[in-house]
Amino acid sequence: MPPTMAGDLPDATRIELSRSDVEHVLSRFHVRLTDPDGSVSEHEITVSRADWERYGDGFETPEALVEASLRFLLARESKDQILRAFGLGQIGTYFPSYGRDITPTS
Repeated sequence: MPPTMAGDLPDATRIELSRSDVEHVLSRFHVRLTDPDGSVSEHEITVSRADWERYGDGFETPEALVEASLRFLLARESKDQILRAFGLGQIGTYFPSYGRDITPTS
């Protein structure tokens, strides 16, 4: 599956994501974040079935949920502060408002 590219605005961090693995109960995504200055960070994000059921309402695909979640994180911290590997459900541990604030337009 080809990567999904988003955030191509000149002043925004560019988000590239691709689904790297799909299992019965979860999906894994490889994400590459590129700042306008060209600096890059890479991340592995897991979306469990429970994460999708809890946070996925209104999102067409898990990819869209992951992208919105990254935009949520990038609004609160730099790409270099985002964990290199994490499950989507962990975001609420660090940002308790995540469950309320994550929306298809985040």
